[in-house]
Amino acid sequence: MLRMHEYPDFATLSDALSAQWMAIIQAKENSSFALAGGTTPAPVYRQLDSLLSASTAGGKIKLVATDERWVADADPQSNEGLFRQCLEKSNHVSSQEAQRWQLVSLKTPDAMPADAIPAVGKRLAEQLPAAFDAILLGMGADGHVASLFPGSPHLLVNNPDSLCVPATNPQSGQTRISLSLSRLVNTERIWLVITGREKRLVLDNAGADSLPISALLREATCPVDVFWSP
Repeated sequence: MLRMHEYPDFATLSDALSAQWMAIIQAKENSSFALAGGTTPAPVYRQLDSLLSASTAGGKIKLVATDERWVADADPQSNEGLFRQCLEKSNHVSSQEAQRWQLVSLKTPDAMPADAIPAVGKRLAEQLPAAFDAILLGMGADGHVASLFPGSPHLLVNNPDSLCVPATNPQSGQTRISLSLSRLVNTERIWLVITGREKRLVLDNAGADSLPISALLREATCPVDVFWSP
C-alpha cells in the first residue's frame, strides 16, 4: 500500500521526514535503519543530525547503507562516507559508549564485492536485528532502488537466505554491493523519497511494470510512505 506525502519543496519534506524519524528514535531504546546514499537524501540526514545533537532522548541507533559503491570512504561517491559527514555532529564524542549511532559497514578489503558477500552477510546477521525499524530509499528514473538495477532479475528474487548481493551499474560498469530485496523488505516501515515529475510518473506506473521498484512494492509487507516534492 502506497501512502503519498506531497510537499511544496524539499526543505519542507526534509523537516517532515526527519521529525518522523526522530520520533521513532526517541520512542525506542534501540533502533535500526537502512539508508540510501546520494545527494537527494543528504539534507534529511543533516536535519536529523541537528535534532540528534539537541536531544538526549532515545537509545542506540544502528545504521547501514542500502548499497555502497566499491570505493574508499574518502571517495565522494561513497555512501558510508556521506553518512559520516552528514551525521558528524551527533557522533562527535570521545567515548564509543556515548556515540548516538553505529554504522554497520558493507565494505571489506576484498578486491571485488562478490568476494565480500560471505563476510558482509555474516556481519549483517550478527550486528543488525532481524527487521529494520525503517528503511529510507531513493529511486532512479530507471526504477532502480538501492543497487538493484533493471535487467538483473537474479537481484530481484526474494530469497530469505540472501542478505546482500554484488551488483554492477549497467551504465557506468561500477561495481557495488547492495542489501538484497529480501533484506530490504524485512522492515517495519519503508520511506521512499523522490523528487520531480519524471520519477513520480515511474512510480505511478510501477504496478504495471517489471522494474526493481515494482518488485519492492510487490514484496513489501508494510505500507510504503512516499515523500515527494517537485
